[in-house]
Amino acid sequence: MSNLAARPRLIRLTAMMLCLLGAFALASHASAQTAPTAREAAAAMGKGFNLGQMFDAGQHDPSLETARPKIDAYYARGFRTVRIPVTWTEPVQGTLLADPDTGAVDPSAPRLAELEAVIDYALAQPGLYVVLNAHHEARLKDGGRADVLERLWSDISARLKDRDHRLMFEILNEPHLTNHDAMAPETLRDMTGRAYRRIREDDARRIVLIGGNQWFGADEMARAWPDLDAVGGGRDPYLMATFHHYNPWTFNGDNQGDYADPWTEADMEAPMRTMADWAHDVGGDMPVFIGEWGVGWQSVLPKMNCNNIRLWYSRFDARHASDHGMPTAVWDDGGWFQLFDHAQRKFGSNLIDCIDGECRWDGPERFNADCA
Repeated sequence: MSNLAARPRLIRLTAMMLCLLGAFALASHASAQTAPTAREAAAAMGKGFNLGQMFDAGQHDPSLETARPKIDAYYARGFRTVRIPVTWTEPVQGTLLADPDTGAVDPSAPRLAELEAVIDYALAQPGLYVVLNAHHEARLKDGGRADVLERLWSDISARLKDRDHRLMFEILNEPHLTNHDAMAPETLRDMTGRAYRRIREDDARRIVLIGGNQWFGADEMARAWPDLDAVGGGRDPYLMATFHHYNPWTFNGDNQGDYADPWTEADMEAPMRTMADWAHDVGGDMPVFIGEWGVGWQSVLPKMNCNNIRLWYSRFDARHASDHGMPTAVWDDGGWFQLFDHAQRKFGSNLIDCIDGECRWDGPERFNADCA
């Protein structure tokens, strides 16, 4: 074949290659556009829920089979955030996900395969955000093991770096010590900062969440984070703050006697305002995620028929958190703080209705007989 005869074919092949390269460039650009900033994510997350006591403790089987019905039920009700508490360096049902001395993730751990299956299933649901954390890491926290936390998040980030950016990383849940004392603020900042930098080595656009230095209370943020030097210096648009809201604990907590507590709107509002003030001043208008809230009713009550609890669930997200623009994730462990009944594979009461702002009461009285 002469060079002249081969030229049209060469031109066609060159054009095809240029088209393919252009398509790859467009795909890469599109991919870059699908990584929401923390503010964009917060605006889309809305109502959420926790897969409590599944991958962080042994109450429920840590598997996709167990998680799927709960994810489906909440998603069908319009919830668009699932928080997955995970214990990595402490045993759950006799197994570890990571070495407690080094933080190295065990790639052969069966629980890790199930966890990744749950993450992938959740991300396959359009618009569903996933918050993954390090939850009950007692030895790590007691020892201030920044090296262990750093390696842990380095391995997690490397394994999951190809996942959709709706997957977010919450570095260390409630970093109190086993004697319940707060972690020293400088220790928390050092540990968090080292983990944060490892995550950023893999992905500059993965949303990272930071919280307080004891129980994730709103008032802890000013002490734990007087500045953001350890986590981007206030220049990272992919950083989000988080806190937990169980105020007042005498009402929201487990084993608190009865649930006829005369809580007020101020009890609900005050922690949100405290967190909003920190986020505006120190955080530079950083978005805030309420990662846990709820009432431990089943520790005392045989069934959920308390109007006072219904009122709390009706006001929390629909009125107060929404007014602050704070997405939420109700704590649902399938037990004391139950909404979803794992045995029945459905919601066990009408608290799920209440979160939308209105729900059926048993009679007109706030403190009906079933609250005690």
